[in-house]
Amino acid sequence: MRKISTILGLAALIFSQYAKAQQEINFGDFSKPVPSVSSLATYSNTPVSNATGLPDISLPLLGLPTHNKAISLNLSLSYNPLNIAAVEPASEVGTGWSLFAGGVISRSIVNELDEKFDDTSNGNYIKNHFNDVYYYNLPGISGKFRVIRNIAANTFELINLSSNRIKIEYTRDSNTATLIFNSFTITDTKGIKYIFNDYSRSNQQQDLYGISGKIYKSAFFLSQIKDANNVELATFTYQKDIKNKPNSSTLLYQTCKLKTITSADIGKIEINYTYDASLEQTLNDPYSINNIVLKTKYDAMVSGYSFEYSTYPFVYFNGSTSENIYKRTLTKLKKLNKNNVTSETTEFTYANPDPNLPDVKTGYNGTFLCPDPDLTNNPHRAALGSLKKIINPTGGVTEYNFEPNESYVDKSNADYLAPILNGENFVDPEVQYPEIFKEINFNTNQTNNYSFTVSGTAGKAKKIYILYHLGEKFPPPIYWDDSPTYVAWNITNPGTNYYDGGYCSALGYTEDYYVRTFNLMPGTYTIQFTGSGGKGQVQLYELKHKPQPFTNKSFSNTLRIGNIKYYKSTSETTPVKITNFTYDSFTDSSSSSGYTFYPEVEGHEEGQSYVLYRNVKISNADDGNGYIKYYYKTPNEYPAEPYTVNGVTASYQPYYGMVKGGVLEKEEVYNAQNSLLTKEQFDYTFEDIPGAHDYQLFGNGASVYSKAAWLKKSSVTSNSYFDNGQNMEAKAETYFNVFNFEVASTKKILDGNIIEQFYTYPESGYASLFNANMLGIPVKVEEKSDGKTVSKAETKYDNVASTLPNSVLAYNINDNTTKTVKKIDLYDTKGNILQSTSEAGIPTTYIYGYDNTLVIATIEGATYAQVSSFVQPIIDASNADAQSPSSEAALITALENFRKNPALQNTQIVTYTYDPLIGVTTVTSPEGIRSVYKYNADNQLEKITDINGATLKEYQYHYKN
Repeated sequence: MRKISTILGLAALIFSQYAKAQQEINFGDFSKPVPSVSSLATYSNTPVSNATGLPDISLPLLGLPTHNKAISLNLSLSYNPLNIAAVEPASEVGTGWSLFAGGVISRSIVNELDEKFDDTSNGNYIKNHFNDVYYYNLPGISGKFRVIRNIAANTFELINLSSNRIKIEYTRDSNTATLIFNSFTITDTKGIKYIFNDYSRSNQQQDLYGISGKIYKSAFFLSQIKDANNVELATFTYQKDIKNKPNSSTLLYQTCKLKTITSADIGKIEINYTYDASLEQTLNDPYSINNIVLKTKYDAMVSGYSFEYSTYPFVYFNGSTSENIYKRTLTKLKKLNKNNVTSETTEFTYANPDPNLPDVKTGYNGTFLCPDPDLTNNPHRAALGSLKKIINPTGGVTEYNFEPNESYVDKSNADYLAPILNGENFVDPEVQYPEIFKEINFNTNQTNNYSFTVSGTAGKAKKIYILYHLGEKFPPPIYWDDSPTYVAWNITNPGTNYYDGGYCSALGYTEDYYVRTFNLMPGTYTIQFTGSGGKGQVQLYELKHKPQPFTNKSFSNTLRIGNIKYYKSTSETTPVKITNFTYDSFTDSSSSSGYTFYPEVEGHEEGQSYVLYRNVKISNADDGNGYIKYYYKTPNEYPAEPYTVNGVTASYQPYYGMVKGGVLEKEEVYNAQNSLLTKEQFDYTFEDIPGAHDYQLFGNGASVYSKAAWLKKSSVTSNSYFDNGQNMEAKAETYFNVFNFEVASTKKILDGNIIEQFYTYPESGYASLFNANMLGIPVKVEEKSDGKTVSKAETKYDNVASTLPNSVLAYNINDNTTKTVKKIDLYDTKGNILQSTSEAGIPTTYIYGYDNTLVIATIEGATYAQVSSFVQPIIDASNADAQSPSSEAALITALENFRKNPALQNTQIVTYTYDPLIGVTTVTSPEGIRSVYKYNADNQLEKITDINGATLKEYQYHYKN
């Protein structure tokens, strides 16, 4: 017995060391190596939609405009339940939450680091294939790309895997052994340049690469935004901390935490962090965001938010057993007014463990005897720690109830049923369960042999579980010199054959209490006890199953939304509204409409599958308003085709990147009496992007390929049904342009009338736009009614040295002649319009103040040259007002003096003052009538008064729960 105890003690010591090692987490070894950034890839891989069962849970926070009206620097929070998976680290704003701010190019390492072999003098050097996937997230744009390496020529080509016409450029390290990126520039189809010069670093696989490991750039961060004329719109700065391995000078990682977003001349957003060293090498980003603050150019606070956190236990499998690890969770979001005082508080709660929840993957009626030690595989635990409630500032509550996804499995299939019906093996915990068929109380002082009978089908072995519990050991007889005290047992049949079953491994099992499994044919068997003897009990279990037919559903450990409940307050127990989501097949309610898919390119490596549903029904309980049925197409509706790659037979999955998130096929609206009210039928035409490279869909099999595709045409047929049996039909078609994937034309057909619109883009004749990648700017728009042109306009870009328009033309629909309806005569260096001329030839001049960011005066009837000598005093006064709001009175005086200038007496002048980043404060009309706009500390407009203080309009804010 001493020998057995020693072995158990040694095993426990080894396990404790292993578990400790598992806690020392290095994100550099992860396929997604940057916590708080890598989670953004989830939104590209699994879109938020009804088809994925993922609700849009987003909270807008701060916004910062730029000189370009098309670009706003917005910050928002978004929650995704897929990011609470066991291996997903808690982000800087809490588990499941992502902060969308600035821009980032993150990467997912597939199999091994692309730039692993970077030294040609190393004896292990090879020219390896590149498989890593890069994800870009910019304001309004997201997607992914990868690199294809020509092994023979040692050349590299960057391939955009997303359906857009952005331009991706890079600079590289001088190392010619491999490709190491130094920076990226992404130009969108409006000509906006996003420059990524900053990056974080990580250290990978130190055991494989030696004591120093392999240090690599783990993500690239947005440094600067410029417009198409190379005018700087925004800059970004970062907190870069270097963290070394404990008691070592070896770099573990270098952070690149966004600290400031600065909009040139306008203002900035500051992000402040708290660093917690105790969270190093855990599944938490050790940095958490403490607060974010919007400020003017002169550091005056406009608004902000502060964050509060707690920790929550999540199950983590360390390779041997499951344990609780604690991750950061967001508990409160506090809105700060311009006085840095909390004006609103939003609270968050999370799903707590159910005390009755079994700790193992469950069968039909309880805990299974041989539990899976990896509790993260248990779908019934998947929702633990997911977002439960958002408590709004006014006290109203939104409750989210997530549940395990379900995929379709044909459980009537003979191959599936055979082992279940015969009890041959445990294959499906959702339909099988163990049941006692024999209980034996043994005492070896009475007998060493106990018999039992296995029923079943002749020639079919059954899986038998025997739970052994030794209550007392008997000492050996005196004549057994120095013999151990023990009890052993085995199974025999009449032919004296021994059936040595395997042992179930589970926490809580000991040498006196454990389970063994046996595969036994029908017949009578004997349990034979040996050793010094003892007494106790054995329980024999066989596998049973639920009554047939089984539902064709199989749980997964990822989540979907089950229902959303709305309450008036935290004290209410009855919701005022419940929105239910069901995902069963519309043609067979016993079958799930869900099917499992993987993100393209990296699904094999990540193992992060997701479920797409073909049918989703959304209804509001007890409101009598009926329900909506959504029908989706999945990649299965676009079947694979034969394909050959380098002479090897493979298959080709068309349009996978376009349809991987499901595409809406049909939407039906019913009333509470199940009568169809409206129906919309959608149709799509996809095509591969010309010249696109193929790539492997790892998650769907190593021999399956696809290409980036584009939407060529979409159409919708809408029908409305009335009580009298009549219905009305409308059709709409949209064609897209392969040049830029933007809308080429639209057609609407209603009551026999056809309305069409056509868009022309700068494919030729617009060199300045084309060279700046401004491919998405329409230059001509034409509208037709029943085939006859009713309007046609063109925007001219005649200045080849600029990408700014200089005039707008309108076409005479009778003779196709043109006339200029607006001329833009003059711009400043920021792209602001200084002077325009109307169709009637009347000029209008615009004067910008507040550091050249806001219009402070418009002068109709004068050119810029005529007024430019008079404007500097009002510009200077507005700049002073921007720096010190108490200077507004001086600005108003300066504007009044400007208005009264005798040289401008024949013009129409409107003047404006502002609180920058808040709103206009005064507007004075050409007649001298002034409106005054007043705001509260939360920057909400409270009232508009006249110059004497009389209230013209008053605003009150009552928020709906």
